[in-house]
Amino acid sequence: MGLNAPGGDITSVFTQPQKISHPTPLLHREGSFGHNSRAILRLTLVCCSIAFPFQSVFAQLAFIKGKVVARSSGEPLAGVNILLQGTTRGMATNVGGVFQFSDVRPGTYGLSFSLVGYQRETRPDIIVREGEAVELRIELTPSPIQGEPIIVTANKYEQSLQDVPVSVSTMDAASIARRNIVTLDDALRYVPGVNLTEWQVNIRGSSGYSRGAGSRVLLLVDGIPFTTGDTGELNFESFPAGQTERVEVVKGAGSALYGSSALGGVINIITKSIPDQPETRIRAYGGLYSGPAFSSWDWGGGTRFLDGQAFSHSRTVDNVGLLIFGSRAADDGFRQNDYRRRYNGYLKAHCSLSSYDALTTTFSILHQNRGSFLYWKDLPYALVPPDPQQGDIVRSTRFYWSGLYTHTVSSTFLYDVKAMWYHNKWEDTIDTLTNSSRSDVVRGELQGTWSPSATNVATFGIEVSTDKVNADLFGKRSGYGIALYAQDEFEVLPPLKATIGARFDFQDLDSLESTGQLNPKLGLIYRPMEGTAVRASFGRGFRAPAVAEAFTDAFISGLHIIPNPNLKPERSWTYEIGVSQIVWSTAQLDLALFRSDFDYLIESGITPQLQGQFQNVTKARVQGIETSARFAFLDNAVLLNLSYTYVYPKDLTTDDILKYRPRHLLYVNGFAQFGMFNVGVDFRFISRVERIDDELVTLGIVKNGDQRVAIYVTDLRLGMDFSRIDVPLAAQLNINNIFHYNYVELIGNIASARNIVLTLETKL
Repeated sequence: MGLNAPGGDITSVFTQPQKISHPTPLLHREGSFGHNSRAILRLTLVCCSIAFPFQSVFAQLAFIKGKVVARSSGEPLAGVNILLQGTTRGMATNVGGVFQFSDVRPGTYGLSFSLVGYQRETRPDIIVREGEAVELRIELTPSPIQGEPIIVTANKYEQSLQDVPVSVSTMDAASIARRNIVTLDDALRYVPGVNLTEWQVNIRGSSGYSRGAGSRVLLLVDGIPFTTGDTGELNFESFPAGQTERVEVVKGAGSALYGSSALGGVINIITKSIPDQPETRIRAYGGLYSGPAFSSWDWGGGTRFLDGQAFSHSRTVDNVGLLIFGSRAADDGFRQNDYRRRYNGYLKAHCSLSSYDALTTTFSILHQNRGSFLYWKDLPYALVPPDPQQGDIVRSTRFYWSGLYTHTVSSTFLYDVKAMWYHNKWEDTIDTLTNSSRSDVVRGELQGTWSPSATNVATFGIEVSTDKVNADLFGKRSGYGIALYAQDEFEVLPPLKATIGARFDFQDLDSLESTGQLNPKLGLIYRPMEGTAVRASFGRGFRAPAVAEAFTDAFISGLHIIPNPNLKPERSWTYEIGVSQIVWSTAQLDLALFRSDFDYLIESGITPQLQGQFQNVTKARVQGIETSARFAFLDNAVLLNLSYTYVYPKDLTTDDILKYRPRHLLYVNGFAQFGMFNVGVDFRFISRVERIDDELVTLGIVKNGDQRVAIYVTDLRLGMDFSRIDVPLAAQLNINNIFHYNYVELIGNIASARNIVLTLETKL
């Protein structure tokens, strides 16, 4: 870039290397009702069920039970997802591969069995007679490509991936652990069609970047919205990554089921279920950052380290299961004043109150102290913040409580009651000024799922929320929302399924004008043959402004950010056509064309009076193409994933490109397992962002802020699993950004330097 820094030449600075299972679904999981539960454990949960004094309406009719094993070895398979077709009931096998559906009405049923790494198995025409037991032995065949994993996010109930009319990507617990993911936003960097600007998520160009405010992607934890009440951000740090069973990413507007903030997509964190057998896990990691690439960047910090420790223990006694987790993470950061110290606590409890009633409750708490690095001093001193920001800090304490009660009314109908309280308290200093905020969000939802036949599932419900904020930057604010939704999935013809639904949202945020919107959706899935699925969908999106977007009043680096009392909700229409194809049982290909038309898109900008403000972009359009491929070789020992996404994000009002939206994303992931050894490689290419906050450069707030390049990042990981020789230990070595490539995701912010991390984990 033709710049010379004191102490070293940093021409082409950004490109030069350095010199020196089972899921927790929304459907009821079967469980036994024990008569000898210990009093203390029972009281932990049973007291919570007083508000739900429902009794079973069935007599003991019949049951279906069995065992699922691997065909080649006969070993029992745990965590196999099982759907009882023609009903709303689903479950997973226990550690012994055993399953049982109790109190099944007489009739003819089908069972489907799926597990990653095995072919999907279906047993149709299972005849159940009154008072009889049906016993099955199911053998699953290993398969290089698992074409139909079970997901829950797209339509709020368990279904096969190829039965979903929208694009969905998933990442499982093993992939998260092998990459030593500390916060789940880092896991999303490997998902097709998704890129991050620091911690803000962009799915297919739906979002740009606005520091500390708003998100067009809705984050869920076990299906419950998980968004801060003041800033409207996705706070991934509040949930421990080690307790994630899988992450599901639904692309495109999800407002027809999930309401506001689902304008660009939905991310659902499915938490790990509590195993039947006692289990203790201990995990620790430690690592260091490589030194700065240029002498002028060496701010005298010496070697910078990162480390973390985590402990979990779970136990099930009769029908009550408990899991407790704690972790600590410390990171010196490779930039000055970019350190962090984080502590997480997590508790999960599950109780099968009867064959028809289950209660799950979760509590998680985060406490964190970290430095604040907004942007660099200038390019020659890219790892140092401006002088007024030296010593700025952020302290935060966040916790949430959630509850899920499921009641099976009949073999074709169940309902869920969900609730969450999310408390968020933080304080920071910006240019020596101290700001604080406290917010509380309370959500509740009642959802019913009715399946009158094996090819017809209806979902409907009501959701309410309330939000209270008391902040220096935003003032005292309050708001509430209420929504009604319903959708029906049915078979039009044997190879063609349709999903039709709608949701009405009413939102009231303090002094902003109250607003309501009806968000319809339509989806079609056509499966002419096994392994082929053609999908099409369109739907309407909606997002109400966050408190921070509408009411921020602050001075940051001399720029006055002013409120916008006229801010309007964002609205959109989203369209997609796609096809998925399994080829020769060793490859799976997917192609999707997508488009979103936005009205009143909220973007940060500069007013004619040179003040910062969140404003509505009148018209915008984002369209593109996404293609992905999965290959398996050597009997599933070698896996290769490739994805490419092209996005054309246009501001139709100014006839310009929308900010912070790269046009090209290319991701390559490879993994190989040979005995106790494994190796993995991740490569990410993200094209140079065409537009940023140019006003910050013009006004001189961020010096050299126009400096940016395309992103090329390669990560390498090596692992050893000693459990294959009966030693309960796994070791993983990760080298992230192995070529020490220098780049920015956000204006004035050098992204993470090369770091080397060693992780050890034992299971007792």
